[in-house]
Amino acid sequence: MRIAICAVLMAAGLIQPPGASAASAVPGLQWYGVVDAGLAVTNVSGQGSRSGFLAGGLTDSLWGLQGAEDLGGGWRARFQMESGFDPATGKAGDGDSLFNYGAWVGLGHERYGELRLGRQDTIGKTYGSALEIASWKDMGMGATFKASDNYQFSNLVNYYSPEWRGFQAGAGYSFDADAQDRFRTRQNNRALSLGLKYEDGPLLAVATWDKLRLAEPPGGRGGHPQAVQLGASYDFEVLKLSLAWSRQRDGYVGLDGGDPDGLDLGLGPAAFVRGGTVNAWLAGASVPVGPGAVLVQWSLARPDWHWANGMTARNAQVVTLGYTYDLSPRTTLYAFAGYASNYTLDRQFDPANSHTSRIGTGVSHHF
Repeated sequence: MRIAICAVLMAAGLIQPPGASAASAVPGLQWYGVVDAGLAVTNVSGQGSRSGFLAGGLTDSLWGLQGAEDLGGGWRARFQMESGFDPATGKAGDGDSLFNYGAWVGLGHERYGELRLGRQDTIGKTYGSALEIASWKDMGMGATFKASDNYQFSNLVNYYSPEWRGFQAGAGYSFDADAQDRFRTRQNNRALSLGLKYEDGPLLAVATWDKLRLAEPPGGRGGHPQAVQLGASYDFEVLKLSLAWSRQRDGYVGLDGGDPDGLDLGLGPAAFVRGGTVNAWLAGASVPVGPGAVLVQWSLARPDWHWANGMTARNAQVVTLGYTYDLSPRTTLYAFAGYASNYTLDRQFDPANSHTSRIGTGVSHHF
């Protein structure tokens, strides 16, 4: 199997046989990737400690293919296919999908914007996650801002407008977000994502709105999870500061939340799914130190519901401190420590009010 894959990539010019020159690569095509691996010690109150391999401590390990073609007259065609994997075992990140992180083709024009079709990030995630300072595994921005978490939707059509004086708008719609592949569209989970971004030098400001329409909503008022995100970052050179706020209602729009009540829908706790609200705040700072940077990030998620036993759901907080050291433009060493209250790595809100801590270190290499 590996020989066949290498043969295909050689034929495409994306990898080269021994002795081949870089000039022999096919223009317009690029093979790229990230390998990130390390070690970590994780402790969850009431469950004990676990130490071992940490896959993707700073960024997910992945490989991908992308390319573009100039069609003339300002038009261009582009594509991207991206697949995650686990460097600890070499296994694919998703056994059901070869390109689980992305598989899309697009057509764009410098004056009219770009249309992309296929599996890809939502507009909300693309714009919102740009505010993240520290992307530590399980303790990054997506821990509390789930609309900016690491998820993708299938059957998604995204449109990005051309930039105008720093502004860009985006809109996306998925006809079948989690690829249930039912015959009628209304029998599938559908998603809508809108966003506005302003970027001018060191300043970045974003506003996004996401809505998920469930084909089979749970009981209660739920069935239409929504998320609003507002935030801005500014790079002062000696300090980069990021601030954000989010309101999430009726469950997580990315279908990637923990379910302590056993709903197994990826929407979060039952009380949240059936009419609850979460307000979340984030503050992060990056300070250049030597060839690297010190990263500090804090986030708070405040729920408004009660658990089934009548207890009030407590605020979840995640705080991290870390350092990245650039050995080269492509290789980075990192170390971090993180602490979360009323939160576990699998559940954004924990009815047992558990506390989670993690210390990790590793190396990330881009190619």
